[in-house]
Amino acid sequence: MPADIGFPLTFEHVQSAPSHDLLAAIGSWIDRVNPTCLVHPHGFFVVLLDRSEARDWRFHFWPKGPRTLTSMPAMVHTHDKVVESRIIQGELHDILYDVTDVGTGGQPIYEVEYRGDKYVKSTSNILRRTASRARTSVSTARTLKAGSCYRIEAHAYHEAAVSEGAATATIVCMHSQSPGTVKVLGLDGYPERIEFHRSELSTRECIDFT
Repeated sequence: MPADIGFPLTFEHVQSAPSHDLLAAIGSWIDRVNPTCLVHPHGFFVVLLDRSEARDWRFHFWPKGPRTLTSMPAMVHTHDKVVESRIIQGELHDILYDVTDVGTGGQPIYEVEYRGDKYVKSTSNILRRTASRARTSVSTARTLKAGSCYRIEAHAYHEAAVSEGAATATIVCMHSQSPGTVKVLGLDGYPERIEFHRSELSTRECIDFT
């Protein structure tokens, strides 16, 4: 059942409506309903808006100020779905990487596993180091501001870098699942297997648009 956020969750509407209208509607919904959110390992908050076999709609929010990272501080990763986002507040640095497998040097590749529903706080999130290592180089990097849309193809290595100087919010649709595992470009010195759970908070506790 989609959240009653006051506007239709369609590509046409989300990508074309004024960003301040979308932000105001989600803010009103949060004040009214106070849904829960999960804390992503990269320090931003994830609110599930709608979910079906075809796609997940999510609201992502990076608060102003320092953010707490969970597990290994490895920011470059892939998704097994196409990710389409609309920035409705703040700005975001969208970075895509070319990745080359190497025998020595580079960084270890980890694979991601969920022991259950990834939107449930009790689900174990597992990073498992593979035998592969890779070296990266930046393919494209761009700074996107409120109103912009961007798309990440499935299994592309990317990073969403957000300054601590201001709050940033996006509406995200993940769709068109593709075979293959989600991967993280890891760091040396961390365990072969890393397991953690995502914290759950009320949105009123953690989301401040100012």
